[in-house]
Amino acid sequence: MILVLTPNPALDVTYEVADIVEAHGEHRVQRVRTAPGGKGVNVARVLTALGEPSTLVGPLGGAPGEELVGLLEEEGAGGEDAGAEAAEPEVADSVPPLQRWTPVAGATRRTVTIVDPAGATGFNEPGPLLAPAEVEQVLEDTIAGAAAADVVVISGSLPPGMAPEDLGRLVGGLRSTGAVVVVDTSGPALLAAARAGASVLKPNLREARQATGIEEPVAACRALIDLGAGTVLCSQGPDGMLVVTADQALRARPPGPISGNPTGAGDAAVAAVSRALVQGFELADLLRDAVATSASAVTRPVAGQIDLAVARELRAELVVEAIEAQDLAESHEPAESHEPASPSTPHTPETP
Repeated sequence: MILVLTPNPALDVTYEVADIVEAHGEHRVQRVRTAPGGKGVNVARVLTALGEPSTLVGPLGGAPGEELVGLLEEEGAGGEDAGAEAAEPEVADSVPPLQRWTPVAGATRRTVTIVDPAGATGFNEPGPLLAPAEVEQVLEDTIAGAAAADVVVISGSLPPGMAPEDLGRLVGGLRSTGAVVVVDTSGPALLAAARAGASVLKPNLREARQATGIEEPVAACRALIDLGAGTVLCSQGPDGMLVVTADQALRARPPGPISGNPTGAGDAAVAAVSRALVQGFELADLLRDAVATSASAVTRPVAGQIDLAVARELRAELVVEAIEAQDLAESHEPAESHEPASPSTPHTPETP
């Protein structure tokens, strides 16, 4: 079982429009979708599509929280937004994630994504303010749930009231019990997770650059490893992904451009990596599966969905390349010598 902490879950509302959205204008919405959201929730939905059991934990409250629970239950009963396009033999017996939320006083947030022919634009509410006692309860519930988990995933932004230091304490506490911990977050929280010894970090390139102040992709990943992370999987949009450890670096990219909604691509990659860790994949196979699963998510209209047939086809076509040791050494710079930089590359929105 994979335990998935969503620190800041959300109700995701997606508007599909026919024309490119322009500011200060009116636009006719062709389709509205409401789905359980937050990066960790999307990870769990993809795990369901992959046939991997999971349990969701995190703070949840108010009417939006109740609606999120109900939507997840509907998906488990075969609702239209179930994670896969169609069941395949290997996932026919999959079950929806168990829900073990921590009740909080504030209302769970909403997010809005507008999908037009040019791409996706996201608007993300900050989330409820957690009281100190609520933060501690979330941490305690996560550590308790981890006792029965093969892998623990922490995915998404931190809600108001939960500090990067709280995340660091959680990662450190989990690692001290021997748990394998995968973290997908950004900014100071990403650095805190690295210092606490996260097993795998999954930033995108913008997040890695911003956190470390290093432009060169492999060097930015190595800086996070220098801080204490075990492995860094860095997504680079159309350029695919890098996976970097202390002594090697690999890269892979889709064979061609993938059109669609990229909002949940990173979450699909986290799900694939988590499954790969449970099943003991080699590093190259882990990277290949992450890229293929992530790319297949782009072809689906809503974050948290994947196309199993597309993923299977891409997995067979992907070529994994090793970055030469000399290039790896030349790209390495000590993390302590750099200050965080401002974002320098465009990115596609994902619900934090």
